[in-house]
Formats: sequence, C-alpha cells, structure tokens
Amino acid sequence: MSRPDEQFISEMRALEAAYLESDDPIVQSGFHGGRNRWVAERLPLVEAIDRDGDFLDVGCANGLLVSDVVLWASERGYKIVPFGIDLGAQLIAHARRRLPEHASNFTVADAWTWHPVRHWTFVYSLMDLAPEDLRCEWIRRLFGWVKTGGRLIIGSYGSRSRKLPPENISEILGGCGLEAAGESAGGRGPVTHFAWVVKQGRLRRTPPSDQVR
Repeated sequence: MSRPDEQFISEMRALEAAYLESDDPIVQSGFHGGRNRWVAERLPLVEAIDRDGDFLDVGCANGLLVSDVVLWASERGYKIVPFGIDLGAQLIAHARRRLPEHASNFTVADAWTWHPVRHWTFVYSLMDLAPEDLRCEWIRRLFGWVKTGGRLIIGSYGSRSRKLPPENISEILGGCGLEAAGESAGGRGPVTHFAWVVKQGRLRRTPPSDQVR
C-alpha cells in the first residue's frame, strides 16, 4: 500500500506540539472557536450513529471528540465504547486520562502502517489525514477496519476565519467507489461536513486515474 511522503507525516507529527501549547482541551483538539461552536460543528457527526457499538477515532488527539461522541450518542439512546489512535504520545496520554476506564483502548500509532487485530462498529477520521493523491487509499484502509454492517464516517472541517467551506465528503466517497448512506453538516455556513457508508462487502477499487483530488 502507498504511504504519504515523510514531509506529510512530519507535518502531522508537528500538530501535537501546536495543540499542546494550550491547556484548553478544545485547543488541544485543534479547534479555536470555544465550546459552543465546538458542539455546533461536531455534534452532527453522531447522526451517523444508529446503534450501540464501538467507535474508533483515527487521529483522536486528546480524546475530547470521542468522549463527546460517547455523551452525545448516549443522549440519543446509544451506548458507545470509545477507541482512538494518534501519532502523538502526549496526546494519547491526555486521552487515557480523560477516559481512564477505557485507557487501554487508546494507542500511539501511525494509521498508515498500523495493522489492528479487530474491527469496529464505527470508524471515524478526517479527510485531511490523507494527501489528495492518496485519499482513496486512505478510505480503503479505514473501510477495512469496519465490521460488516458497520459504518465508515469521514469528516471535513472548513474554516470560518479563512472563509473556507468544508469539502463535500459524499462526492469524495463516490469517487472512491462508495455511495454515502447519509450525510450531515454543522456550524454556520455550514463549516463541517460528514458522510458515512455502510460496510456490506469489499470496496470496489478505482483505477489510479480516478483518484479524487
């Protein structure tokens, strides 16, 4: 399988130091808009959750998002067991302290080389964690970690300050051979977009010329 070049991986690793410059758990998650905007822009993610199950956040940072997913899903009547992986050892340490009863579910790992020995009901990640020329490779990889009947959820975060809209995740998934089963959006604009697919079998491979850019 292809892997991003070292410059891309180095940029991903550098996020840990930037996030940990603050003691604010929201900033440590890479967000600077405060709690109210955090909720407005992230809460729509749980529209993808339709049952009890386990939830893997790929690129989980300090675990704040997945801990909120547990809370928001419970408000909808679903029990979620949180899992997370991240390149940053200090961020994973924060996630383990945040969710001590599930500390063993958080792992320091490079998702491009990690080979989990299990599957999850829900797998979530951002499109930003893959360079444009490897997006379909990324989606295929994550899709393989989903239980049959489970859901792969992909998100895109835009920026209000830079007036950047989120990407259309449904279109990206379609270009990689998957039809979105649903989508949601959050924040004013909106500024976040989520889409998800149900795993019913293997993902059809698209020729290299069809890579989504």
